[in-house]
Amino acid sequence: MRQLLIALIVLLPFGVSAQTGERTIVVAENVAYRTDVGPSTVLDLAKPQFGPQTNRPAILIIHGGGWSAGSKNDMVYRALMIDYAMKGYVVANMNYRLIQEAAPPACIEDVQAAVRWMRENAQELGIDANRIGTFGHSAGGHLSLMAGLTTDVACAVGGAPPTEIGRAGEWSEHTELWPIGYIGASKTPFLVLQGGEDPIVKPNLTEDWVVKMQQAGASVDYVKVHGNHGVSFDQQLEFTRPAMDAFFARHLKHEDSSVSFNRLKVPDYGGSGRFKAVAVSESSLPDFVVYRPANMNAATHPSPFGGSSEVRPLPVLVFCNGGCMDTNIGYENMLTDIASYGYVVVAIGELQMFAQHEKDRQTPSSMVQKALDWICQQATDPASPYYKKIDVDNIAAAGHSCGGAQVLANAADKRLKTYVILNAGMGKMTMAGASAKSLKNLHAPVLYLVGGTSDVAWQNAQMDYEAIKRVPVVLADNTQSGHGGTYEQPNGGANARMVRAWLDWQLKGHLEPKALFLDGNLTGYDKWTIKQKNFK
Repeated sequence: MRQLLIALIVLLPFGVSAQTGERTIVVAENVAYRTDVGPSTVLDLAKPQFGPQTNRPAILIIHGGGWSAGSKNDMVYRALMIDYAMKGYVVANMNYRLIQEAAPPACIEDVQAAVRWMRENAQELGIDANRIGTFGHSAGGHLSLMAGLTTDVACAVGGAPPTEIGRAGEWSEHTELWPIGYIGASKTPFLVLQGGEDPIVKPNLTEDWVVKMQQAGASVDYVKVHGNHGVSFDQQLEFTRPAMDAFFARHLKHEDSSVSFNRLKVPDYGGSGRFKAVAVSESSLPDFVVYRPANMNAATHPSPFGGSSEVRPLPVLVFCNGGCMDTNIGYENMLTDIASYGYVVVAIGELQMFAQHEKDRQTPSSMVQKALDWICQQATDPASPYYKKIDVDNIAAAGHSCGGAQVLANAADKRLKTYVILNAGMGKMTMAGASAKSLKNLHAPVLYLVGGTSDVAWQNAQMDYEAIKRVPVVLADNTQSGHGGTYEQPNGGANARMVRAWLDWQLKGHLEPKALFLDGNLTGYDKWTIKQKNFK
């Protein structure tokens, strides 16, 4: 066994200190985790020499290579081992018997043996035997999921993981070799990372396993991004590594101040804007989803590379759902797209990986105040990743249908600089604590967006438009979209483009949208009509 001493200088977590500190890890190479089957069953072990030396969380890394190639010595896996050791984990990076050395299930048995070795030697390794997680890519992703299904690991991450063989052959005859053979309410939480254009591991097969496991009651997070088979290995790491960091922190560390969110999702491939966006469930705001640029640094700095010291804070949109429901999954394409153009969106409802409408329930209009209070507090908290990155002077509230009434119920809040009422209007009705009287509380420009005469809110929106006397108001009519609008279309469709144009004008001061809203230049908006009043 050969030991390497690795000393690295790293920046302390943002917002805690600007100074540097030395962190040292020790790497032991080629440690045998079993001795009964030949020389392949060895691993490298990285142990932090800083912080507590007992009861640490641990991660087991499993290489890919089609079960017939690959090695722990691949620089991607070695770098990942060092990276997670620097984050305070004890990390094992393993080899296993390839299929030319021993037929399946030998590789599965070796992973099981490595987990067992870590548990049996937990005290010597300085780890908590109940806080071991696994990660693997491709064939290693398959083996990581199998570890989660057949051993007592605390969590498992699979990148581009084959869940079934997908073609005839010896392996396909044995469902016990594949995750698809273990559908059930597993106690192990899983994170699955998948490329949408993967030609080797088909996304439809991965999603079939994810959905079946979720339906059986298992906890499975799913992150799908543009990319091929290298996703989570050497592609789209700006999405997959933060998702892994949060997943391991939640299930292995339980608390980690350097990771503010619990779960991450990439709806609609991150949107059409320059700053590809993610949806996250912040631990300090569990009843909401925050849609934001994946790289907040790049989005808040004038330089496209985020290299300038000047910060350009991001405007905010608070969003309320149709039916006043607690799920925004039907709007995630639109909200992701808006965020990808340099906005932070705080939307009512818990983060959902897939639609689970049976969990829907109505929410009170006071949720808008909760969102506003939270984002304003985050903007001034030095420990928050949103510190000085939020423009608290440029906040909008938007809502669809009943959610539009929730916005109007909060119209008096002076923190709101503009309002967006989607397929909604009060008319003579009362809903969500709002009525026609709420229109008198409007103190900033408002955009109404409706879907033609087939939209049940069309008449009420017309009545609101006529009733509003004191503030600028625009009524935009996508005449054939109906009450449901285009929100679930890719990037939210035409309705989302209209909303973003309004926000760009009202919150960012862009002048181009004035031609759309004030001059009726509807280029690119077929079958729309627009009218406006009270503009000076």
